[in-house]
Amino acid sequence: MEPLNKQSSLRPRYQQEDAAHDSRKALELCASLGDYQTSLTKFKNRKDIFERSVQGLKQILPIAFYAFYAVDEASFDIELEHCDQPDQKQYLDETLEALIEQGLVAQAFGEKRTLSAQSKDGEHALLLHALTTTSKTYGLFICFLKNRVLEDGIADTLTTIIIKSTCYALENFELYQLIDLKNEELTAKNQQISKSEIIYRNVFENTGNPTIIVDISGKITFSNSRFVAFSKCTREELQSKHFSDFIIKKRLNFAKLLQETQHQDPAKPIEYIFENRLHEKRTVFLQTSPLGIDNLHIISLTDITALKEVEKKLHFQAFHDPLTGLPNRILLQDRLKQAIRKRNRHPGSKYAVIFIDLDRFKSINDTLGHHVGDQLLIRVGEKIKDCVREMDTVARFGGDEFVILLQDIQSELDCERVSRRILEEFQTAMSIQGHEIFMSISMGILMSQAQPIDASDVIRLADMSMYEAKKQGRNKIVYFHDIADKEIEKKLFLENQLLKGIQENEFFVQYQPLMDLQTNRLFGFETLVRWNHPDLGIIPPNSFIPIAEEIGLIIPLGQKIFELAFQDYVRWIQAYPWVKDLCLSINLSVKQIYHRDIVKDIKSMAEKTHLPLKNVRLEITESIFLDNNEQAIETIRRLKELGISICIDDFGTGYSSLKYLKQFSIDLVKIDKLLIQDIPTNMTNFSIVSSMLELCDKLKLQVMAEGIETNEQLKKLKTMNCGLGQGFYFAAPQDKQMVEDSLLKGRA
Repeated sequence: MEPLNKQSSLRPRYQQEDAAHDSRKALELCASLGDYQTSLTKFKNRKDIFERSVQGLKQILPIAFYAFYAVDEASFDIELEHCDQPDQKQYLDETLEALIEQGLVAQAFGEKRTLSAQSKDGEHALLLHALTTTSKTYGLFICFLKNRVLEDGIADTLTTIIIKSTCYALENFELYQLIDLKNEELTAKNQQISKSEIIYRNVFENTGNPTIIVDISGKITFSNSRFVAFSKCTREELQSKHFSDFIIKKRLNFAKLLQETQHQDPAKPIEYIFENRLHEKRTVFLQTSPLGIDNLHIISLTDITALKEVEKKLHFQAFHDPLTGLPNRILLQDRLKQAIRKRNRHPGSKYAVIFIDLDRFKSINDTLGHHVGDQLLIRVGEKIKDCVREMDTVARFGGDEFVILLQDIQSELDCERVSRRILEEFQTAMSIQGHEIFMSISMGILMSQAQPIDASDVIRLADMSMYEAKKQGRNKIVYFHDIADKEIEKKLFLENQLLKGIQENEFFVQYQPLMDLQTNRLFGFETLVRWNHPDLGIIPPNSFIPIAEEIGLIIPLGQKIFELAFQDYVRWIQAYPWVKDLCLSINLSVKQIYHRDIVKDIKSMAEKTHLPLKNVRLEITESIFLDNNEQAIETIRRLKELGISICIDDFGTGYSSLKYLKQFSIDLVKIDKLLIQDIPTNMTNFSIVSSMLELCDKLKLQVMAEGIETNEQLKKLKTMNCGLGQGFYFAAPQDKQMVEDSLLKGRA
C-alpha cells in the first residue's frame, strides 16, 4: 500500500467552479460542528459527531465507507469503535495492518494532517487523519473513497480542516457535557464555586478554537490560550480591549454583530477579517452564544484563512490560462460583454478587439519541441501585456491565439498606436532556452460597432480580419471595416447562388469516420456537406450554412443532404452487410427542428430508400436549449420514436446543463475540439473533460471527442476512458468513393 502521488493519481471530479463550491460546503460543516447549541442539543455521543462529519464529507467526496479506531492514550492500543459497514471488518483489519507496516499510521499521528494512500487491492483511495488536539488523542479516522478525488492536495486540505473541526467538536462535546454535569452537581450540593473558575477551568483552556468571554459592550473579560496566541496579545493587554478592536469593519456595531452571528443562516455563515496586534489578517467565522451569566457572551473563532486561499486559487484557475496566467476565453467574453453593454448605454464609450495569431508557430513548436513552444507563448503574452494599459485585457484565446480588449478608447488612433507598438516589440529576436527566435504576428481588429452586436460576433469578425491579414502575407494589421464591404458583397453573391446550387445539384456530401477509441474499430460516419460551385470551387459549410439558415433555404438543403446520405448508406449495407452495425450521423440545425414537417420528411425519405432509422444519429447544437423548449422537446420525442438517436454537438462551449441533457433525452454528447486540442498540456481543459466524462458516465451517455489530431491526444483520452472519437488523426472527411474503397478492404 503506497501513498498516492497527488500529481498522477488524484484527479478532479468537477470543474473548478464546483471545487470552490465544495470548499464553501466544508466551511459550513466546520461552523456547524463547532456550534455551541449543536454540541449541547444534537450530539448525544461521539458516534453522532462522526456521522455528522461523514455526512458533510460525502457531499464533497465520493466516500464508500469510513472507520474510526479509538486509541488508548496509556498503551496506544488501537481498537475499532465505529464503521458504517460492519461486514467490511476483515477488509478494514487488513488495510490497517498494511498502513501500520508502511509507517503511515505513525506518520499521521506525527504530522497531524490528512494523508493520502491507495488500498492494497487498488479498489479504494484512502484518506487517514489522526484525531488529536493539544490536550487529547482520540484515535484514527480512515476514509475509503469510491473513485478519483480532487488534485493539487485540495481533497487533503478539505479533509484536514473538517477532521480537525471534528476533533474540536469532540472536545467541545465532552467539555459541555462536563459543564452540564458540574452545574447539576453545583445545584445538588449547593456548592459555592466562583464563576470565573468554572469558565477558566472548564471552557477556555480546553476548547479547540480561539475563544473569549465578553460583556454586552464587547469588552473582553476572559480569554483562552488559543485566543491569546491568535491575537498576539498578552492576557493583561486583552483585559483592556474590546473584541471590535480586532475586527476590520467600518463602523462596527457590537450589538449588531452579536445579533448577526446568533441569528445567521447556518448555510450562509458570515465571514469577518480578524487583525491581530502585529497587523496580520486572518479570515474567520464567528459563533456567539449567551453564557447565561451576568449578560456575558461566548465568542468562538474558526480560522478559515487556508481554505479561503484554496478557494481563491480555484477561482483564478477557472478564469485564467494555466500556462501564461493570462485571462482565458471565459473571462475575456465576460469583460467583452460588459464593454458592449456600456457601449450600448453610452454611445460615446468605444472599445476595440485585436485578434492576434502567431505566424508559423506550429513549425517552431514541432521543430524545437513543446517545452520551447510553451516558453515562447509565455514570453509572447508578456510582450503583448507590456504594450497595453492596466485596464485593458490580454487573454490567451487558445493555442497560439491571443485577444486584446481595449476599453474606453477615444478613437481608432488609440488602437493604431497599440497595434503598431506590438508589431515593433516583435521586430527583435526572443531568446528561449538557448534559441534565438524571430516571431511575426498577424492582427485583425474590430472597432466597436454602432449597431448592437453580441460578444461571439465581435470575436468572429476580429478573427475574420486576422485571417485576411495572413492572406495578405502575414505580419500585418487588418481592420474589419476595410474588408466589410468585400464580405457583404460575397454574402449577397452566395445568397443569390444558393437556390440555384440546390436545384443544379451542386451540393455533395463527404464522410468522416467515427472511431471506437478502446477497440480501434470503426463506429460509423459523420455526414458533412460541401458546395462545388462552378466558379468558386469547393465552398466550406461555415461559409454558406449560416446564410442558408438566414434566408430560409436550410430546409431544402437539409432534405438534399438526407437524400444523398440515405442513398449512400443503403448501398453500402447492400454491398457490405456488416455496415448495418455502423451509425450514420447527420447534423440538424435549429431551423430544421422547428420545421413542422421535419419528422414526416425524414420518415418518408427513410421509407423511400429502405433505410433502418435505428442506425441514424442526428446531431443538434446546444443553442437549442435557449429556444422554444416545448416544441423542440416534442420534435425530438417524435424523432426518437422512429428509432433515431440524438447527439449534442460541440458540448462544453455553450449552454451545457444537466437539466437539458435529461429533458431532451440525449443519447450521446460530442466534446468540442477546442477542449480536446490542448488536453495533453492544459490542466484546465483536462479537468473539464474529465468532469464531463464522469458526468456522462453517471448519466449513462455515450461520449465522443472531436478534433483528435495527435497521438498524444488519443493516448490521453484513452486513459480517461473516453469511448468514441473522430478527427484528422484517423482520417479527414472522404468522398463516398474513398469510403467505398476502404469498406471493400474489410471491416476496420
